[in-house]
Amino acid sequence: MLSSIYLTGGSTEPYPNLYNDAVTAPYADWRSFAMTKLQHHGLKVVNPLEFAWTEFGAVDQPLDIIDLKENIDERVQRSLDLIDQCDGLLANLNRPNYGTAMELFYAYRHHKMVTVVGQYPFSPWVLSHSQARFADIEHALEYIIGKQSTSEPLVWALQYEALLAERYEELPKSGESDYKFIGGEIPALIIAPHATAFFCDGEFQEAESFTGSMAALLGRLSSSHALITNYCCVADPLSYRETPFCRALADIVKAGQIGFALVLLGAQWDESPGLQIQFKDEKTEEEYANRLKLQLLNIEQASSSQFDPNLGNLPQFISGELNVPTLVLRLHKRYRMPRLQPVYFSLIIDAINKFLLSVGIELLREKS
Repeated sequence: MLSSIYLTGGSTEPYPNLYNDAVTAPYADWRSFAMTKLQHHGLKVVNPLEFAWTEFGAVDQPLDIIDLKENIDERVQRSLDLIDQCDGLLANLNRPNYGTAMELFYAYRHHKMVTVVGQYPFSPWVLSHSQARFADIEHALEYIIGKQSTSEPLVWALQYEALLAERYEELPKSGESDYKFIGGEIPALIIAPHATAFFCDGEFQEAESFTGSMAALLGRLSSSHALITNYCCVADPLSYRETPFCRALADIVKAGQIGFALVLLGAQWDESPGLQIQFKDEKTEEEYANRLKLQLLNIEQASSSQFDPNLGNLPQFISGELNVPTLVLRLHKRYRMPRLQPVYFSLIIDAINKFLLSVGIELLREKS
């Protein structure tokens, strides 16, 4: 099973023959295209070009002043260390070079899954040191994703949360958003506004672990849409309206593709019961709450109540102003510990998924 992929080959320049007609200008850089698609499916991507090599010396120095031991050897060792940490390697051979060939050879000999993109016919050396070969990048990525997509939901969530945890307390980089939207097929939206750390009233608050990976996993299983925080938020999306997260949420709803919203939040250790459903005082939402309670009954008797005034403005905003039926599900920590409590985690995912599928099918029928 794959969880991380090392990218090698070519450069950041576009390669028209790498893509089919569906690929447009924003993905002209094959590495960016590959990273976006693989990370969307929960895979960790190691792009060696993101690492600064200047600490080892400039590569264009005249040969007579290069210290081979301090420059070349350390560069190579860094690359090999990164490959060792990955499960597979994706090599772009449209512009082959010594480094790419040696990394490919090393990865294959160390039992990594090597996938190659290039022009036919492939060299016998490539054929002998790779498991899969493709003429375009999209087919190569589909192959890699297919190898990973059959993994168990619990394993997938662990992998996704590990990627998210790297950014729990990191502010978004310049030009990046503090949220991530994952598109789906059915008109339901799963929201995790505390998937990462956040600031509320000037106080730093820790992430509600696994709410983000649960939202992403449920979106994947039920084909729902998902919106999660992806970096530390300078303003709590649950409490403040004027945030990038809330603006993105409003745009998604106004696009007309959302007929129901489920907000996932964590509950404190001392809170009881461990599953709490909140909704606005409306008949439709109360019906949804009762249906979700019924799905959860085999796990624990869930409580239901109207929105807690201290909960934050987001649920009221979605339900009241955006006019989308909304439920808030608060989950005790024991349901968000897939390593220590895998049975609880699997049961809660299965129950929520069944609820989302039934709601989604009804909403699709109403639209048709």
